[in-house]
Amino acid sequence: MKLKVAGSNHLLLCSLLLFISCNLPKDPKSSWEKAKEVGLIVGVIENPPYTTKTENSFSGTEIAIINKFAKMNRLKVIYNIGNESDLIEKLEKYEVNLVIGGFDKKSVWSEKAGFTRPYDKQHVFLVPKGENKMLVKLEEFIYQNLENEKS
Repeated sequence: MKLKVAGSNHLLLCSLLLFISCNLPKDPKSSWEKAKEVGLIVGVIENPPYTTKTENSFSGTEIAIINKFAKMNRLKVIYNIGNESDLIEKLEKYEVNLVIGGFDKKSVWSEKAGFTRPYDKQHVFLVPKGENKMLVKLEEFIYQNLENEKS
């Protein structure tokens, strides 16, 4: 009899964990779905060689990474140039999906923004605090990109 009870509890626990994980990663603000519908909104702080704005276009190493990510995920990219504090405020309000501009993994913005994993051992993209589907997709891309470069 004890085996049946223990087995039942184990089955109940596994079922509960499966149910909870079905909706992971959480996307409380529907960032990923909105990016697919409207476009990936990227806040850009001009900081060559990571991000550069010319009269009609954006360039730099981080722009190239974001463009590749967007192309692989069939996302339109909308770049918004600004200063750090304004763009961080927009990030906190979910008005931009991420902020780029050569941020170090030890950035002073760690209390107000989440960080992706470093794409080059040092530099990160800033994302809204908290886990969401956008962050997971971006982190998967960074991981795969780093793996491909090592091969």
